[in-house]
Amino acid sequence: MTNQVRRAETSGMVKAVSVADYIVERLAAEGINHCFGVAGDYVFPICDAVDSSAKVKWIGCANELNASYAADGYARVRGAAMLVTTYGVGELSALNGVMGAEAERSLVFHIVGMPSYQHQRLHKIAHHTLGDGVFGNFVDLSADAACCHAVINPENCVVEMERVIGEARRNNQQPSMRNY
Repeated sequence: MTNQVRRAETSGMVKAVSVADYIVERLAAEGINHCFGVAGDYVFPICDAVDSSAKVKWIGCANELNASYAADGYARVRGAAMLVTTYGVGELSALNGVMGAEAERSLVFHIVGMPSYQHQRLHKIAHHTLGDGVFGNFVDLSADAACCHAVINPENCVVEMERVIGEARRNNQQPSMRNY
């Protein structure tokens, strides 16, 4: 998430921003002013992006389930919410609240921080995994709990964010996004 995305500015200049910064600022443009979650190493880039954002405030929660319920409530009042969880245990812990938001058609953007692409490519054993070097074990579970799903990286960030936001708005349901 710290890799750079190139984005054209209105002045014609091209500015490089991180994937995490782009996600946070793009969701802020959708009217989301708060990000609910639990800080963890796989989501530190998003936490840093929220911390440096003038538009979005971090709302730290005791656990991911509470964060997902808080995001659901925020979405019901404000129209959309941002939920950030870490890979594996964090995203699985949040699924009850995410599914509750889906049942009520609350628009919760669920961002899941993942191990780096390098670790995935090398099949390294990492915490929050099943210890088998496979990093896709939880993708389908989160994807099935969402109206749409994307794995976001520097190459597809802008296109996928627009697709996910558009589809989520059309369905008025929460998407799931993974980034590394």
